Amino acid sequence: MSHSSKIKKTAAGLLGTLIAASSIPVSGIGMTSSAADNPNYYEALAMSLYFYDSNACGTGITDGPLTWRGDCHTYDANASVGSLDSSLRSVVDPDGDGKVDVSGGWHDAGDHIKFNLTIGFGLSSLGISEYLNEGIYAKAGARDHLEYEMRWGADYLMKTTFLDDSGKVVAVAGTVADGNVDHGIWTAPEVQTYERPIYWLTASKNNSAVCGEMACGLLASAYVLQKSDPDYSAKCIKYAKALIDFGTKNRSNNCDGMSFYSTDSMCEDELALASAWLYILGEGSQPSLKPSSGQYDGIYDYYLYSWDKVWQGYSALMYKATGDKAFSQELEFELNNQGGLKEGTYNANGWGASRYNCAKQMNAYLLADGNPDSSFAKGAKYQLDFILGNNSRGYSYLLGFGDKWPTHIHHRAANPGGEGIT
Repeated sequence: MSHSSKIKKTAAGLLGTLIAASSIPVSGIGMTSSAADNPNYYEALAMSLYFYDSNACGTGITDGPLTWRGDCHTYDANASVGSLDSSLRSVVDPDGDGKVDVSGGWHDAGDHIKFNLTIGFGLSSLGISEYLNEGIYAKAGARDHLEYEMRWGADYLMKTTFLDDSGKVVAVAGTVADGNVDHGIWTAPEVQTYERPIYWLTASKNNSAVCGEMACGLLASAYVLQKSDPDYSAKCIKYAKALIDFGTKNRSNNCDGMSFYSTDSMCEDELALASAWLYILGEGSQPSLKPSSGQYDGIYDYYLYSWDKVWQGYSALMYKATGDKAFSQELEFELNNQGGLKEGTYNANGWGASRYNCAKQMNAYLLADGNPDSSFAKGAKYQLDFILGNNSRGYSYLLGFGDKWPTHIHHRAANPGGEGIT
């Protein structure tokens, strides 16, 4: 019997896993002195999805939900094939014009590079949030928005994955734009015209972690869309399996073009998470890998759920799917190793303070096992309320939620048109 029937929803858990996915920025953490009266968690959950709209790239953005955003980097649709091996060009560039369409997708964060690593992570995290809280987006009136975002991201991952006639991966446009150049240009994406090269992954220069993360994102999309669009779901699974095969057969850690990202922690966690998604989708057998005290078959975690460390995503999915205590014990071990979540203390963890905190909330929510009076649930709820405005500054760090939030954001798409920070 699925463990899902045993897990009830708690207020902290409902939003915690989603904000972890959305990577919402937070700053200015202080001790609590003001109160957010009965925050509307459903409203906050629905609002958090607009993070993805704020980072959208390509066409179809103008006249969207964020009035200051518009179509941008449309010339990615005619990107130079660049240095791709000539032997692969017949698949990637069949008309031989030296151009390839890599438009769409999401900018990474406040910058405008597109990394398939973080796009895959974002998609997978959204899928995890729905799987752990099944039906929660519908209750928040945001199910259509969730499906829209899953399609937007999955469309891009499939567009940038080039298959041959046999369905095997030939090449992946793993990164678009040079981070070193991009970071020197503070302008809104809508007015940018700088050159945006493609950094390719091939059999001879692959990055297996990126392939695994892309597969996870596509499988999460397949899960979310399996009932509303089974054909699209099947297409996502097809591409995901091809990427898993490509990443497994061509093990490598090529980080060309990944700028401030690297995948030094290898690819075993991404491939494990992909195996969990395949199991949930009925496309694979139950994974046998079980963690113990921070190690997964000799590979140590000791870090939170993040773009380059998804072991705890694997444990979260497997605990929900099987109820096996080995996974809940691992989540508790990792949560304690990260300082735990307690009432009265916000666990900021430095850079990425709300994103990292919400990653810990995912663990606490699962460990609460539906009991709102447990220390895990109370600790996680305190963190969530803190982010939503119950802090000494009275700021909501979910931008647009509540009565007051930061206005000077290190996010170029939130500073329309100007050359400087507004």
